[in-house]
Amino acid sequence: MMTVKKILSLFLIIFSFTIYSQNNGAGNTGLSFLKVGVTSRSISLGEAVVSMSEDASATFYNPAGLFLGKKNSILFMHNAGIIGTRSEFLAAKFNLSSRIALGLSLNNMSVSDIEVREIPGQPLDRFNSQNFALGFSGAYKVNEKIQLGVTAKFIYEKIFIDNADGYAFDFGGLFQDGKISFGVALSNVGSMNRLRNESTKLPSSMRFGGGYKISLDKINGSLQLGANGFKVLDGGKFHLNAGAEFLFKEFLAVRAGYQSGFENKSLTTGLGLKFKVFNLDYAFVPYKLSLGSSHTFTIGASF
Repeated sequence: MMTVKKILSLFLIIFSFTIYSQNNGAGNTGLSFLKVGVTSRSISLGEAVVSMSEDASATFYNPAGLFLGKKNSILFMHNAGIIGTRSEFLAAKFNLSSRIALGLSLNNMSVSDIEVREIPGQPLDRFNSQNFALGFSGAYKVNEKIQLGVTAKFIYEKIFIDNADGYAFDFGGLFQDGKISFGVALSNVGSMNRLRNESTKLPSSMRFGGGYKISLDKINGSLQLGANGFKVLDGGKFHLNAGAEFLFKEFLAVRAGYQSGFENKSLTTGLGLKFKVFNLDYAFVPYKLSLGSSHTFTIGASF
């Protein structure tokens, strides 16, 4: 019978490939789910949203953005990723006053039925991997142009029979002046307990960039453009992300994005529908290297 050490070694080979496929050049860190984008709108915009997260996704990208968009928002995302990965993201934000906003989030990634093998043939056993982060966010509006935010997260990971937990903080700032916005966020600053013999290193990362919104009054629409830089601080490549969103009559959104620095992906696309306070969004990301594609669905309400 295969030892636990061999089982974990096999899993790490599989999961390392998953990490590579999701975030090539991500640096010398683990916990890949903290590096993978959330919500259909953000993913379809190439994740160029550090200054444009207008819903509860601000709890992930930049907690200072909790004041953007409607005062209150709740959303749920499901992603069918490659190599059998599944991701869910549940988040909500609400404004307590004109100066203070709060947010809650649950980010989950799992890989099911990982096979344990010593030789070709029937697997000896199967096991699951589970990772999640529970976050509490707060933002403060300094004045009409400057906002600051912070997120505190409890992180949990389980591989086979071993598990570990830890904590992390995200810090963000946002400047907004009319049609122009600029944001910066430092994410995943913290530590994990040991998983068996060694603790997993958190993917501390930096995002920064801006956005510009153009009103298209003649056709009752708008165009929003964004460009961001993203880097995992410990050895990660620098990624330049860009995205554009065309919104027609506050009903139909057409989105496209681009992410540089990845060998297995570059273009992102998506659509969104709005009806009163409700919205339904979809993102499609084609992968290279015969890795297939990912489909992300998000439902939510903003009011």
